[in-house]
Amino acid sequence: MEEERTITPLPKALPIIALILLLLGIMLNPFIPTIFSEDQLSKNPLFSGIPFVLIFASIILFFMSFIWWITNRLNFRVSDKAYNRIEKIIIAGIVLGIIFMFQPWVFVLFRYGFYLLLFSTLAFMVWSHVTAAAPVDEATAELAAE
Repeated sequence: MEEERTITPLPKALPIIALILLLLGIMLNPFIPTIFSEDQLSKNPLFSGIPFVLIFASIILFFMSFIWWITNRLNFRVSDKAYNRIEKIIIAGIVLGIIFMFQPWVFVLFRYGFYLLLFSTLAFMVWSHVTAAAPVDEATAELAAE
């Protein structure tokens, strides 16, 4: 049985809501000290964290939109062999990033290890949503050639 290969369009509201939350978080940041008193901000740090929460939520929604877009572009279009190679490269990046971060000798490797680990982890999150094309068996390939 062949897998269903439908492309679901990106919900238009997702990036729009992300953009609205980002703009709200950026615009609200300078007004928090004027809206709440110093005493209120010291007693309830959640008030000063409102812009951070809005900006963080927008980043998550943008990342969700990016994953949705990538999966619609690559699903069932990447060969199984290429898919596995890319996945192994990403996992190797994660392992190298961890090794670089935990070595105690060179601080530069710690910095690059952090970036490598961050990039590889995000890449793995995206790549785990991509579906590889079904592997072609020899019998099916022979029938298609005839």
